Amino acid sequence: MAEPPNTSASISEEICLVCGDASTGYHYGVPSCNGCKTFFRRTIMKKQTFTCQYDGKCPVDKSIRCACRHCRFEKCLQVGMDRQAIQQNRDPIGYTKRTRRYPVVKAPSSMTVIASPGSFGSPAVCSPLSGSVSESSVEHLREDDLLERLVHIERQSELLRRSNMPMSPSLLNAVLSPCVFNDPQFIDRYTREPVHNCAILRPAVREDFQHWHERDWTLMIEWAKTIDAYDKISTGDKLALLRCSAITYPSLMQCYYTPDKGPDTIVFPNGAYFDREPDQTKPGGFQKRKIQMLDQLMNPMRKMNVDIHEFAAFKAIFFLNPDADDVLPAAKEILSETRFAITNALYRYMMRKNGSQVAPDRFGKLLLLGTVIATMAVEMREAVVVADFFGHIQFSSFAKELMFGIKQEPQGEVLEVPQVE
Repeated sequence: MAEPPNTSASISEEICLVCGDASTGYHYGVPSCNGCKTFFRRTIMKKQTFTCQYDGKCPVDKSIRCACRHCRFEKCLQVGMDRQAIQQNRDPIGYTKRTRRYPVVKAPSSMTVIASPGSFGSPAVCSPLSGSVSESSVEHLREDDLLERLVHIERQSELLRRSNMPMSPSLLNAVLSPCVFNDPQFIDRYTREPVHNCAILRPAVREDFQHWHERDWTLMIEWAKTIDAYDKISTGDKLALLRCSAITYPSLMQCYYTPDKGPDTIVFPNGAYFDREPDQTKPGGFQKRKIQMLDQLMNPMRKMNVDIHEFAAFKAIFFLNPDADDVLPAAKEILSETRFAITNALYRYMMRKNGSQVAPDRFGKLLLLGTVIATMAVEMREAVVVADFFGHIQFSSFAKELMFGIKQEPQGEVLEVPQVE
């Protein structure tokens, strides 16, 4: 008779010993996830060295494992990952497009350190012999620049949200047309003076919900076009990402940008509002959705006092989801790499702003809001499907395309977005 399996061993195999995520098996001697396996292999093969910017005690778990590469690699070694287990002929690591695109930066002299006391990002550590900036420092600067770019676009998005910018009648027109954020005249025209304000409040009606959802969807598409990773993937993958975020993106924007009219009120830019009071004219799931938005999203963000850097990064991390339905394997790698870079930059920003005693806990709490949004997305999508089936909500053609529809990459000519006055 065969012996029963070792229960404790079976359990340990299910958990990555480095970050605590689900293990995909034994890699280099220990149970680990694909992320930590790849990170360890790449670090060894590229002979990378990392420096912790703090005290070498950064937490390493599945929610923040990308934050400090030094501490993550040390954790790999501590749990027993074996350098010798990597086989040169079976585990090649080539340079990625990003590495090839940015050559090593040469320092102007043989200085050991190039740094400015108030600079954004870590000091650039240089070799006194070669005079070249370390690869990890150049990487940090690129990641920090990416975060600053996201913040810049976020500020413009907030202004466009209060404007009367035109909205495309077609999802494909919106996805395939040039990005409005690359048109200075468009941005100047529609952000010069906000059209909407919240001086006078009134209860929101059906038309308000439809208008502001479609405006937030339009901005989501234009915002996504500014991210290089999104631009690199196929149209089918772009549509998959947009569908994945279509349910929750408007909720995220509404909760963050609503003016503070109390803990139980969400206000649209035109002054229309909804609160905790039941609305008998809405489908049954609407009340539950309102309470989720108030209790699990808006109020926690207010309690944390999430700033625009944190919000811009969090929104991008949630959107660039390599596990979204219908995203192809080639796109997953591109999305994961950019998500990794934004996570790194966010962690460094929070450490600089909040210090090593507060930042790790705050960073974890912010990213855990993604779990809240993911749960909301599942429940809200089910409610939307039911509402559509029974005709409780009259969706526009744009909304139906975005939430229920297009999966194949279109063929033929790209259509221009009509510029409606």
